Amino acid sequence: MIAVDHREPDRVPVAFLRSTYDATRLNLDVKEYLLDPKTKLNTQIELHKRFPDCAFIPSIYPDFGMIIEPSAFGGEVKLYSNQPPKCLPVIKTLEQIDSLEVPDPHHDGFMPKALDAYKYMLANAPKGYNVDLPFVMGPLCLATELRGLGETFSDMFKNPSAVHKLLEICTKTIIEYIKAMEQISGGAEHLLLADDIAGLVSAKFAYEFDFKYMKRIYDTFPGKTRIYHNDAKTMHLLEHIRDLGVQLFNFSFQNDLKETKERIGDKVCLWGNLEPIGIFRTGKPEDIVEICRRQIETAAPGGGYVLSTGAAVYGPDSSIDAVAQAAKKYGIYPIRRAS
Repeated sequence: MIAVDHREPDRVPVAFLRSTYDATRLNLDVKEYLLDPKTKLNTQIELHKRFPDCAFIPSIYPDFGMIIEPSAFGGEVKLYSNQPPKCLPVIKTLEQIDSLEVPDPHHDGFMPKALDAYKYMLANAPKGYNVDLPFVMGPLCLATELRGLGETFSDMFKNPSAVHKLLEICTKTIIEYIKAMEQISGGAEHLLLADDIAGLVSAKFAYEFDFKYMKRIYDTFPGKTRIYHNDAKTMHLLEHIRDLGVQLFNFSFQNDLKETKERIGDKVCLWGNLEPIGIFRTGKPEDIVEICRRQIETAAPGGGYVLSTGAAVYGPDSSIDAVAQAAKKYGIYPIRRAS
């Protein structure tokens, strides 16, 4: 993507973060979508056809929501017909951390299902459609899924060594899972880590309990485009994110776009950050177009910007169309910076 290289394309690109809500957009049973790779592949292709002026990241991928990694530790999975799945925490006491082992991606939890779906998609995706790695949980995100959010935050203060022990296991698990995917594909172009939890703690804690582990994951797979998603407010973390070597950052509507661009936009391609639940979900198309105009004028000059929401796509089709329309109308380079 030209924008990631901080060059000016012909037009501001539009790309949306994929999520399990893709199934509900087409009125499908979410459980069926998750468990049937053919349905999953056809659904994702259908959305590409419906929105030809938009990219989706990941493009085509084995979507299982946020249950793949925690399910490998034995977490109980809850599947639903009308919403994304969830996995219940498995670590009730700190003593349980001592007995945790790195799961086998080929045998444990939903990881084998994800690998099988990945194989199916690679074998059956029509020519012209890229099959990507799924987004992968960051270490702290996985730790909170296993232990619970409140419990993990408490442990950071009272039992930091236990948290680090858990994060070490989470990091190794994520690396082994990605390696298993890589063995199937022969190597993917992108690596997308998703971890909102860092935005909920201080910069010191985010570095100590997340970013230094995340960097190990990125560094294990050199040469890939480093993509990071965090839809919590991250103004206090911007330089840490830049120093991770992140090349494409999908960030929250809570971030000030102008300041985010000024602080890290020379190194990191910004991907966002329309409000995904408010205006994007209920606003009029003409209002969305106007907001996009301001976003483009603020962040697009000079390149390094992808127009999108600050999270996954929850709004109606008309909102997606409005974003694409705004890029066509106001996103033709060269673009004059907003005064």
